[in-house]
Amino acid sequence: MTLLSDAEENRPLRLGKVSREVLERSVFPYLPLTNTPRLDGGVIRCKDGVVIAHNPSIGVPLDSLGFFAFHYAASNVAARFARPQHLVTGLYLPVGSDEKDLKTIARGLGDEARRYGVTVVAGHTATYSGITAPFVMSTCLGESVVTPADPAPGDAVYIVGEIGGEAIWLKEVSLCASGDEWKSFTPLPIILRLQGVDGVTLIHDISEGGGKRALLEVSEVLGVRLDLTTYDVRLAEGVLSLGEDPLRLPTYGALVVLSSSGEAVEASCEAFDVPCSKIGVVEEGKGLVVNGETVGHLDRVGLDRLYGTFRDQ
Repeated sequence: MTLLSDAEENRPLRLGKVSREVLERSVFPYLPLTNTPRLDGGVIRCKDGVVIAHNPSIGVPLDSLGFFAFHYAASNVAARFARPQHLVTGLYLPVGSDEKDLKTIARGLGDEARRYGVTVVAGHTATYSGITAPFVMSTCLGESVVTPADPAPGDAVYIVGEIGGEAIWLKEVSLCASGDEWKSFTPLPIILRLQGVDGVTLIHDISEGGGKRALLEVSEVLGVRLDLTTYDVRLAEGVLSLGEDPLRLPTYGALVVLSSSGEAVEASCEAFDVPCSKIGVVEEGKGLVVNGETVGHLDRVGLDRLYGTFRDQ
């Protein structure tokens, strides 16, 4: 690994695709590569039942950008009952970004990929005019490990994890008062555990729009009715002080889980020391009702607008 002086690390990247020299110095050493990158693309062998997910990571502080770029895509693959195996990633920065910024992103992404045994098989790295903040696009591929039964009326509905932790972090970042709490904001470990739990029929991560949006998505996609009571859901410390409905706040790391065997889900979460709250059951019909109120269109909360304001932190 080539060591750079402070002056070299602070050297602005040139417009367009970065050079091979920069890749070999500030990107490749930090990524678990399948093979030495060649021209145009990578090659992998795929089996039946390949699951693919694609996600952007944008608008979060630079030191967390690579972390979320990995976990957004890998967790979506895992939620479809597959084991994440390969990653295709694009690292994009504004013109004039420093090489140390690129290194920070690559290191964060590579550390998480190694942790979960995922290899990077292809990608693109560049600076372009029109980009105002760094972002990463990631496509994760995984091999199916379980074929669950279809969700059905009578399945228990759970929220797994704590609600509002990401929102608290975002608020603290905006006040320059945050730490490294973001390193716990991933559902991937508990998803991998729940994949093997008998009776689990659906796993869906809570992301943009918070818990209510995730529940509404489940209701709409499955064409079922969810009449839920959420008063016992675990809330992150301090979340009520934000003055918003906790179930609409950013909450990456938590899950909606459906299961025909609720006791097994509860036991697995307890063994993993993850909060688990049963909030209702799947019913025939359509629509989402939470605590007696029908939920339809959901506007974003004001805290969501903090995304994208952290480029210099």
